[in-house]
Amino acid sequence: MTTGSKHGTVQLRPRARLISIIGNELISDELVAVVELVKNAFDADATKVTISFEGTPPDDFERIVITDDGTGMDLNTVLTSWLEPGTNLKRRKKVSDKGRILQGAKGIGRFAAARLAKKLEMETRQKGKSEGTVVVFDWSAFEREVYLDEISLNYKTGPLRDLKHGTRLTLDELRSTWTEQEFEDLHSRLAKLLSPFREIKDFSVELDIPGFPELSGEISPPELIAKPIYFFTGKVDEKGVCKAKLNILGEKIPLEAVKLGDKKAIPYCGPFEFEIRAWDRDPESLYELQEYFEMTTDEIRKTLDVFAGVSIYRDGFRVYPYGEKGNDWLGLDLRSRLVPAKNLANNQIIAAIKISRNTNPLLEDRSNREGLIKNDAYIALQEWFKEVLKLLEIERDQWKHEEETEDEDEDEDEDEEEEEEDEETYRRGGVAPLLKSLDISDTVQEVQNQLGPSHKVSKLIAVTSDRVKEGVHHLEEIFSRLLSSAGIGHLVDIALHEIGSPVGKLRGQLKLLQRKLKKQLSDEQMSELESEFEAMNQWLEEIVVIRDKLDPQLPGKRGKSTTFDVVEAITEFVELYRAVITKQSIELDIECDEDTLDVKMPRSVLDQILANLIDNAIFWVTRSKGRGEGGDILISIQKLKHGFSVLVSDDGPGVEKRDEDRIFEPYFSKKPDGIGLGLYIAKLLIEPYGWIKYRRDSELGGACFEAVFQEKVGL
Repeated sequence: MTTGSKHGTVQLRPRARLISIIGNELISDELVAVVELVKNAFDADATKVTISFEGTPPDDFERIVITDDGTGMDLNTVLTSWLEPGTNLKRRKKVSDKGRILQGAKGIGRFAAARLAKKLEMETRQKGKSEGTVVVFDWSAFEREVYLDEISLNYKTGPLRDLKHGTRLTLDELRSTWTEQEFEDLHSRLAKLLSPFREIKDFSVELDIPGFPELSGEISPPELIAKPIYFFTGKVDEKGVCKAKLNILGEKIPLEAVKLGDKKAIPYCGPFEFEIRAWDRDPESLYELQEYFEMTTDEIRKTLDVFAGVSIYRDGFRVYPYGEKGNDWLGLDLRSRLVPAKNLANNQIIAAIKISRNTNPLLEDRSNREGLIKNDAYIALQEWFKEVLKLLEIERDQWKHEEETEDEDEDEDEDEEEEEEDEETYRRGGVAPLLKSLDISDTVQEVQNQLGPSHKVSKLIAVTSDRVKEGVHHLEEIFSRLLSSAGIGHLVDIALHEIGSPVGKLRGQLKLLQRKLKKQLSDEQMSELESEFEAMNQWLEEIVVIRDKLDPQLPGKRGKSTTFDVVEAITEFVELYRAVITKQSIELDIECDEDTLDVKMPRSVLDQILANLIDNAIFWVTRSKGRGEGGDILISIQKLKHGFSVLVSDDGPGVEKRDEDRIFEPYFSKKPDGIGLGLYIAKLLIEPYGWIKYRRDSELGGACFEAVFQEKVGL
């Protein structure tokens, strides 16, 4: 040992300001602080907690008083537990005397008071006791450069005013000025605090804010939330089986129990219950709600914006920040942007996921109590809930499809006989899905119904012009999404295919509209509308310009036909999937009566169609068998008199009968994260050469797609 060295023991002496440092780290803002104190009241078996702001509204409140009617504390509990930050009393106890699962497990609730105000007076009294305890905190003392053990707190016991039992926290000298927006945020935060699953039936929260009567009173969600268009509830059990109920506008939709995920997949996060309320936000869908609640569309949307999102509720209380405004922790907005007509966005749903510490022990809190640790269980919860959401999206899409079909049938029946030829030209094939927003037939109907001496036709046509513009912008967005999600050549082909037909139909519809108006209006009135029609035709010409710009990118102009052997080409192409086929233990066979089958056509067309069919087969075989559990895929090649055909069959679940007519529509998919373009692309690519269809006579018992090439194949 070096001469003069010293050794011994020493104790850590934390500075008093450590209290404020820890408090600011653990309690991120005033809203979180209030929620923590409400949770403390719940843990104390309170049936009611009141949060009162006192002072001069709206921006000069001096204090917050939080009162509960819980069990209260005796002097010993105050001195040995409440004044010991980090106590593990709740961790040891786990449930309250009334059997409630305790929400505060880290002993940090008292830091919330320091986060809200500089001074705190805590009054507490146990039920049946004649006296209570009062402790006074001056949190500013903890900001001085002294050691923690040098600060003393004053307490006293005696009778308490107006407090039979429970705890009252008076927080003086607030650290920040509360704004109206913060009061609204507090109200919505508290409204979403308690689980909609009704596990907690004997606990309420009341807010008292002078000057804000609309935010005062017992906290509850707005009535609008109780009237969703789609109401989907159920449970995913420990085996991944979902049992659910669906109600659409009061109509019960029958559902069967369904296994989610792959056949043998189980939710690593543990079982959970769910409740999803969803709305379509377009004015037409919200019309009944407007009438019922006497609200405007903007007011309804604003309410949905405040409460929208997917919340997690554990043992009755919401886990912050899931479900907060703008907290899209599931990435639903991205899913919706990829398939806007099918997938629900975050602002369209108000959802709740119910978990428990007992059944979901792997879903753990972060150290700051804001959110869950992003471990494997958390990721699993995200994936399994999106599986649930996909079930709702499929049923919603099917319901809307049936409604639209009925509406179209009714519209056709109402067509006037003198316009039958024009209308038939327009209806043939329907309006292309990507340009459906450009359909102005409803405006034509409105013109017919509303024309009269006081009717301002020019305004109506101006609205129609705006809709055409909106459709063009929508088309541009579709281009952007398509070009970023797959090979540019084929996607340009899709876009060009989509543009041609509706442009012609819109031109015809504008002419039809002009003829109808000419019958109803004077020459002078028609003259005033010429500029509006000219503007709409100009927008249509812009679509044509876009098409012309993309025309050089057509696959037909980009690549030339080559001579190749179909059997050899398919055999080589299948090798690209060898790794995934081997991993799944799939038996994939290729059958052909011919040793060679030479054709002359762009090979990329055959490859792209095969890619979509094989991708689907592998996915659904894996889904139905379980990962690594095998499966069969058969590719049959047959020479025809004027071409050849390729059948891709599998032993997966096949296509439901009700979906057969829709599987080739764009954006129709039953994959949890599917975009729904694969079969649509295949259908468009094969059109110059033949056709593709779904067959129910698969010898493997699952899906079977037949692609027939009988034109331009150079046999």
